[in-house]
Amino acid sequence: MIRHNEQQLRGFTLIELLITLAIASILLATAVPAFADILSHNHQSAQLNILFHHHQLARSEAIKHKSRVLLCKSNNGQQCTPSAKWSDGWLIFSDQDGNNKRNAYEEVFYVQQALSKSLSLQYKGFGSSNYVRYYSDGHSSTNGTFTLCSRNGTQFVQRVIISRTGRARMATGKTSNKTSACS
Repeated sequence: MIRHNEQQLRGFTLIELLITLAIASILLATAVPAFADILSHNHQSAQLNILFHHHQLARSEAIKHKSRVLLCKSNNGQQCTPSAKWSDGWLIFSDQDGNNKRNAYEEVFYVQQALSKSLSLQYKGFGSSNYVRYYSDGHSSTNGTFTLCSRNGTQFVQRVIISRTGRARMATGKTSNKTSACS
């Protein structure tokens, strides 16, 4: 016969269990919002990477085909749509005649569908705010900044900055004035 003393048979008391549950709920209450922010930030970063790579694609296609390539906002995937928002999507095509409009004979390199409703994309630069044109030598028609913001209220903004030489670079960080950065 095996004998156990009282301390070996002792389990959790109700008070110990309640304290453990209280600590667990506090940890969950702080971890879940932080995890949601991480997911939102990762989604925003993925969209910024797509935009960055599309600028690189437009520039490389202009050099490769020795022609003008336009990256313009488009809400239908067929034509440039000046009244659309950049968040509605964009189109990359060979603008052979230089009229800033896609004709049936001009090759489409990529069509980007609308971004998720949780993101806002703005473009500010010199010249037209409806498109960025790349020339056969890789230069762009303008320099400017694409600003990607989350609509969930975070102060985190990400940017793709286009130089006149056609080079695109990314910049990320927090802003103290989200309204001016994302309006």
